[in-house]
Amino acid sequence: MAPLWSSQPLKSIFVVWFMLKTALHLALLSLYYVPRRLRPVPQWSWKACFLITSSKFMFQYLAVTRSQELPQMEPGKAKERFVLVQPPPDNNFNDILTPASIRPAPVGGIWFPDAIRSGTSEVKNKKVVLHFPGGAFVIRFDLNDIGPGVSKMMTQHLKASNTFVAQYRLANGSDTRFPAALQDLVTFYNYVLSTGVEPKNIILSGDSAGGNLAIALLRYLHTSQSQLPLPGAAMAFSPWVHVTDNADEDYNRSRNSQEDVLVGSFLQWGANAYLPERNDLAREARPYISPLHHPFKTDIPLFIHAGMAEAFYDSVKSFAQEMTELNGEQRVRFHGTEHAPHDLLLGHEPLGFTAQLATALQDAYGFFDNQSIE
Repeated sequence: MAPLWSSQPLKSIFVVWFMLKTALHLALLSLYYVPRRLRPVPQWSWKACFLITSSKFMFQYLAVTRSQELPQMEPGKAKERFVLVQPPPDNNFNDILTPASIRPAPVGGIWFPDAIRSGTSEVKNKKVVLHFPGGAFVIRFDLNDIGPGVSKMMTQHLKASNTFVAQYRLANGSDTRFPAALQDLVTFYNYVLSTGVEPKNIILSGDSAGGNLAIALLRYLHTSQSQLPLPGAAMAFSPWVHVTDNADEDYNRSRNSQEDVLVGSFLQWGANAYLPERNDLAREARPYISPLHHPFKTDIPLFIHAGMAEAFYDSVKSFAQEMTELNGEQRVRFHGTEHAPHDLLLGHEPLGFTAQLATALQDAYGFFDNQSIE
């Protein structure tokens, strides 16, 4: 049930009160964080502390007001780099992806730094990162804002020629719960293949909830009756691997939850919106939705990253260990970054962790290179 404050006229009252309260808190905390010993993590800069605290307030606001922007479906300033991708034929959607009430739909994404020219001779040898952003399944970030930074890091440290940042449907009703977003990932992956890029030259990537979905897509490609070929590799940055009905409580019990950027109420909104309504589907879907304690065999390298100061760290590390035990170190690599909060892929620059993210990506590149992912 949505909070009372998410509807007018109470929403307007809440917005005014929340903005005043937040401004006061941030003013006080800006002084409180001056001494390093008083910071949530002493190794964080004053700027990082302020930005992380500001983000926590933002997520609290979003959780209460249920503020949600629908995914981009028009080119806008991306112009020819934007692609509205149509779903492939139904035979690409099997098993868990075939509930009668939730159907594949057109979805949009943007190429960075420029669009691939389908059908040209050079496309075959392009190295492409297909990236899925986070947002707890319920909010989106402007692809024009986050895409350049993601693409830059992928080009510099993974030698990717192009990055396609793909925005799946957000969970905001019965027809966009699981498996809608995973259907969209199949649509996006099929699209990149259709441009002529070799499967071995595609790297799946996702951060936070997008990392969850990247793992789910990898599972689907391995375990379903899909005819789609496997990609060359996959990466998950701070993936949300423990998605349950008790997301708020689970998060607040985690180490680092008070210091990290997210808040439990925001994750609870995401879980409530995303989890299936039908109990029978929920049981079958559990490994796809919450991969912790549900490892699977993979024939391609999987790189998993988490910050050691984030609340997801223990669950992400546990999942990585489970995957390693099943597949071996030659297939799974876990990289933890000391003192880092949630989702360095998106937050590294303003938080001052660019060098640490570069180290993680260089580790991924070496890991992939050892397995002939060129």
